[in-house]
Amino acid sequence: MTDARAELRRLWRRSARYRPRTATGAIIAVTVAAYVLQLLSAGAMEDALQYAPVYSLPATGAPFEPWRMLTAALLHQPISIPGNLIGIIHIGFNMYALWLFGRPLEGVVGAARLLAIYVLGALGGSLGVLAAAFIPVQGVQVDARTAVIGASGAVFAVLGAVAVVQRRLGVDVRSLVIVIGLNLALGLVLSGIAWQAHVGGLVVGAVVGQVFITNRGPRRDARARLIAGGIAGLLVLLALVPGLLV
Repeated sequence: MTDARAELRRLWRRSARYRPRTATGAIIAVTVAAYVLQLLSAGAMEDALQYAPVYSLPATGAPFEPWRMLTAALLHQPISIPGNLIGIIHIGFNMYALWLFGRPLEGVVGAARLLAIYVLGALGGSLGVLAAAFIPVQGVQVDARTAVIGASGAVFAVLGAVAVVQRRLGVDVRSLVIVIGLNLALGLVLSGIAWQAHVGGLVVGAVVGQVFITNRGPRRDARARLIAGGIAGLLVLLALVPGLLV
């Protein structure tokens, strides 16, 4: 093992300790605050920010509002007291997974890159849902008017990036791959879960994570930003093109 790889592995282990991480904590704080506002808004925030493929397809008669692909990650399943508390599980699981895996990832790639993975993963998740609206296969196709909310696509992007980074550092990723696979399988079995968003986020996170971990250091930082910017541009283009063609 090279000295550089050994140092990266030591950095990964150290970053797993419980200590604050700028981007990870900020994302969680913003998401929790948005959830509180969502509950207080009595459905207004959901109407304004949730995503459905129709918002990318103006030919359906819905307004063309592609920014919802990102804002949907700020929302989670609402709760009612007494009664349905599933929303707490929804946001709680997402934020716990982000805290568990985002902190060590941020320790290796940095706050800005962790944020980029998360945001691009959210966009990738919504693109997965949009793509599924065009696939006429039962179990895959999504009704274009079905609204989706949640940060699961972004969180799966973090998981995908962690798997790629750990593998690059020589860490055994089999346990993590099993965890990812089980969570994807749950989306196929349980109703009401947009597993297409999970897949979209996972793919984007793995690709961007690979770009970042293979382009570390001052000499390659510009290259990493250029490639990541290109990926972001491609995702934005994919988000806008259906509105122009359909």
